[in-house]
Amino acid sequence: MLKRWISVFLPVFVVFLLSFSAYAKHDSSFVVYHYTKGYVELYKGDFKSAADDLWLVFPYIIDKEFYNQLSDILVYGGQYDKAQKVLKKAIKVYPKEKEFYYKLFDIYTIEGKTKQAMEVMAKIKESFKKTPDTIKKLAIMYMKSSKYKKAYKILKYYVDKKGKNDASAHFLLANVCLKLKDKQCVLKESKMAYQLNKNVRYALFLAGVYEQFGMFDKAIEVYKKLPENAFIDYAIANDYYLFGDLKGAKLFYSKAFKLSKRVDYLEKLTFVDVRLKDYSEVVNLCKEYKKFVDVSDRLKLFCAVGFSRQSKYETALNLLSGINPKVPFYKDVVLNEIYCYFKMKDFRRVEDLLKSFGDVEMYFSTVGELYVKDGKFKDGIELLYDALKKAKDLKEKSNIYLYIADIYYDKLKDKSKTIETLKELLRINPNFAEGLNYLGYLYIDENFNVKEGVELVKKALKIDKNNPYYLDSLGWGYYRLKDYKKAEFYLKEALKGYKKSEKKSLEITLEHLLEVYLKENDRKEALKTAEEILKLNPNNKKAKKLLKSQ
Repeated sequence: MLKRWISVFLPVFVVFLLSFSAYAKHDSSFVVYHYTKGYVELYKGDFKSAADDLWLVFPYIIDKEFYNQLSDILVYGGQYDKAQKVLKKAIKVYPKEKEFYYKLFDIYTIEGKTKQAMEVMAKIKESFKKTPDTIKKLAIMYMKSSKYKKAYKILKYYVDKKGKNDASAHFLLANVCLKLKDKQCVLKESKMAYQLNKNVRYALFLAGVYEQFGMFDKAIEVYKKLPENAFIDYAIANDYYLFGDLKGAKLFYSKAFKLSKRVDYLEKLTFVDVRLKDYSEVVNLCKEYKKFVDVSDRLKLFCAVGFSRQSKYETALNLLSGINPKVPFYKDVVLNEIYCYFKMKDFRRVEDLLKSFGDVEMYFSTVGELYVKDGKFKDGIELLYDALKKAKDLKEKSNIYLYIADIYYDKLKDKSKTIETLKELLRINPNFAEGLNYLGYLYIDENFNVKEGVELVKKALKIDKNNPYYLDSLGWGYYRLKDYKKAEFYLKEALKGYKKSEKKSLEITLEHLLEVYLKENDRKEALKTAEEILKLNPNNKKAKKLLKSQ
């Protein structure tokens, strides 16, 4: 900005000197020398020297443009006290020039001199009445002082009464509403600002508002109306990813990378390809842009995943070995090494890596993603018992026992071992609600010891009140005990606690409730419940059978 008016000024500075000399109360050669020297230094970019020289001639020159320029230079150099003196003199000489008041107001605001800023603003309001500029400047002052409710009040009145078509006022109001956490106001005002003036700043702000409120599809619509560049494509890709559209994310990460050739954009592209399990595309990118892979640990990891999923384990291991062990994602590096060795049937290396890293989550991931999927249930259990030695606290140990119990119950169908494991868990952690409910439900569902199962579940509910899974267990327990009224009550309470996404759990509890209604001979409610079950799962045999018999 400074260079713009300097370039305009220099060719004609001699003409100005003729007029300035008339005001000089000092030797004119002194004024001419320092004035000229100051602007030459300014043109060369030496702002400090320019400020010093121009300050020397400030007392002898009366000129509106000079005051404007000198105050800007002084503010640029952080010399606020001198800038204030220049502006105060400018206001005295040119009392109708609103810009000098605003500049002085801004300096006071920067320095945190709220009282002085308010005094200047009062003068502005008095001298220039409630013009749009005055209102907006006052609002900005309130915002800088964190007085957002006051800023909101004056801006809201202005946009409702006089400034309906003032995009900048709507934009300011949107910023205030953002600070006040008024979602509806932010959305309304940011959209209005953008509709009135579709400039890039307002567009980016609106897109950012949509993103903040999780409205990623709306943000994408705004970005797509802007001129395409790598940054915009990258922003669109991020929003597609957050929206859950991986294919859309891939398309725009690819566009962003082609336009920019930035390594971080390629990292995102390969990461999405990994998520899409498009491993051949990952490998192709890694081969084509090997120079990027050589300098990026993240790319090495994603490329290793691509190669390993195409059974090129040695290539993958070679890439993984080149990753700095201090990177924050090194756990993922080790997990991929484990994957390679597992597929190569080098189980000793798998165990060694797990033991040396000593992370319980890694044991869980390895057992779940590799051993259980490959049917190596007993080997997986052995690894989990080894994980117990690495557990940092009681909670980690308890979760390991739960996982072991799950494998015994769901995979090996060994109910006695399941019960034995859960008892072992409750011996070390008798108040572990999840373990109490697990064992209680097992006793109830398998008809081993229903009364004891009910007591275990009640204990779990004292620890974790209103847990829908525990309420379902208790309701099912009362069903087994033939106390159908209590069963109905607790099963209905369980249904209230599930999220809509927990469809399988909802289905199971509805099945339990269906059994209760049948025992109560309440055919009407049983049929309604069967219909609810089929909405969740059209293939539920029990519900279909009941409705067919209608």
